[in-house]
Amino acid sequence: MKTLIILRHGKAELHQFGMSDYDRGLMSRGVKNSVAMGKFIAKKWGIPQLVLSSSAKRAYETAVLAAEGLGINRNEIQVDDNLYLVSERRILRILSELPDEIESCLLVGHNPGLTDLINYFEVWLDNLPTASAACFTFKEKSWKKITDAKAKLEWIKLAREL
Repeated sequence: MKTLIILRHGKAELHQFGMSDYDRGLMSRGVKNSVAMGKFIAKKWGIPQLVLSSSAKRAYETAVLAAEGLGINRNEIQVDDNLYLVSERRILRILSELPDEIESCLLVGHNPGLTDLINYFEVWLDNLPTASAACFTFKEKSWKKITDAKAKLEWIKLAREL
């Protein structure tokens, strides 16, 4: 069985003149919520074997802070440049390349791709808010098969509920 926890990055700084979207960091609320969500995930589901993050500053900061809440060393986070502002189809391709020895993955990224991914799994959500997470399980033994697999929603947790 595979477990996928989808976590949108925390609340980010507003766009500033001369700063790229990619380089926006977290606001204090985003920092607090990211740590709290990591702690929630650890308590609710356990520690994922892999933390996979977009390389954008706000996503990576979220991954580091969630990992702190999970008790995972930041050096164990796998960063993927291809997760920055991608479609759900591209996310599925990235996930399908994970080694089958990995049973659980915390994926940290961006909208609209993450909300679209949740909707792909037939859970209709208008918008996954910042620092919010959704957990799905799959009966499949291989990540290659999750694109066609029936996903079971285990839970959705909004940051404002923490």
